[in-house]
Amino acid sequence: MAPPRPLVLTLVLVWALALGGLLVMPAPIHSQGVDVFLNVMAGGSKKLNIVIPEFTLVAGKDAQGLAKKIPEVAGADLRFSALFSVVSGTPPFPAADSETTKGMLKEFAASGAHAALQGLLTLRGDRAETEMRLYDLTNPDQRLITSKRFELRGADGRRLAHKIADEVVYQFTGELGIADTKIAYAGSASGTKELYDMDYDGAAPLRLTHNESINLSPAWSPDGRSLAFTSYMRGYPYLYRLFPFERRPIQLLAGFLGINTSPAWSPDGRFVALTLSKDGNPEIYLLNMATGATRRLTSHPGIDTEPTWSPTGREITFISDRTGAAHLFVMDAEGANVRQLTFAGFNTQPRWSPKGDAIAYTSRQGGNDIWVVSPDGSNARRLTAGPGSNESASWAPNGRHLVFQSSRLGSWQLFTMLVDGSEQQPLTRGAGEFTSPAWSPRLP
Repeated sequence: MAPPRPLVLTLVLVWALALGGLLVMPAPIHSQGVDVFLNVMAGGSKKLNIVIPEFTLVAGKDAQGLAKKIPEVAGADLRFSALFSVVSGTPPFPAADSETTKGMLKEFAASGAHAALQGLLTLRGDRAETEMRLYDLTNPDQRLITSKRFELRGADGRRLAHKIADEVVYQFTGELGIADTKIAYAGSASGTKELYDMDYDGAAPLRLTHNESINLSPAWSPDGRSLAFTSYMRGYPYLYRLFPFERRPIQLLAGFLGINTSPAWSPDGRFVALTLSKDGNPEIYLLNMATGATRRLTSHPGIDTEPTWSPTGREITFISDRTGAAHLFVMDAEGANVRQLTFAGFNTQPRWSPKGDAIAYTSRQGGNDIWVVSPDGSNARRLTAGPGSNESASWAPNGRHLVFQSSRLGSWQLFTMLVDGSEQQPLTRGAGEFTSPAWSPRLP
């Protein structure tokens, strides 16, 4: 096998290829749901069985079919979590008939369901209000675990469903789900490499940039309100910031001579770690978001690039070819105590898990595949194994899922998988190339 190409050449080739109003009720007590989940898992079931009938229309005219659409989307969200098996499409619960409701719950329990989700939908003007009621069917009395109301515009029915699904996950696990998130990415459907975002499940893609240039490496801010990215819109690889949910102009963050790339936000949002070559060699710098000042963290004849923060903000992992091939290194957030994490392959694109227990990266050991390694350098393991190349992983905020780009379908498309490499499934199948995915935090 030919020796790995120097990192600087790889960077050049990458750039060359790049050319081609929620209202929520107070948080409920959720210990009952967690107990149900734990009991079901302890009983040997791999997933919790939940029934989601069509929602009951309490008031208003359902011209958009939300009574069917919301439970369908919420059910798909729960299936995606890999924690639930879902039965959906059954007739709705009655609006005000407690005896009939009890009878339906008993029938669901008898069929093997562990839980049931009831939705009461009220439509007023352009607003949709849903009351979700979650029942424990492992209890002889089919007790109510929680009742909670959500309100959004009727046009935001998918997001309303995502919110409900995330609440169900929270009730049964103690942690919100990831349905109400976005994935940003670079796409070439327009003929140039523009930035887009979409729902976490691949729905509702939206173009974010329109500069007809090359836009790369989107990175979400911790509050989920903005994206840092590199763009050639002014002819040079400068670093910018855009606000996908607000009518605010794109901001220039770093426009130094040379490259301004691979942005990574600190967990508190105060700094962006990035790669600058303004002093002649690609090194890792910190950009102070309040003042615009930069501070250099690395100083080595080798190339240092692609920083990623630990969730504590105390450490930064980065890529360096200082020992020959490109490998993962980690250092304190101040630039001290540098240590090497990987020793095999040619490694790029590190991303630290939100849980802090693993770092995902792309490794070329034959072909390009996604690997993860523990922060101390132990337990390196491969998550993908072809076909094609699998690269550029990004973590979901729960640390259980990743999105990545793969060429297995003949062009670059986006896929998701669980942290053990299972449940690999495509998010995109459209024309053009889809690359550089970045999974958002849970949205505000």
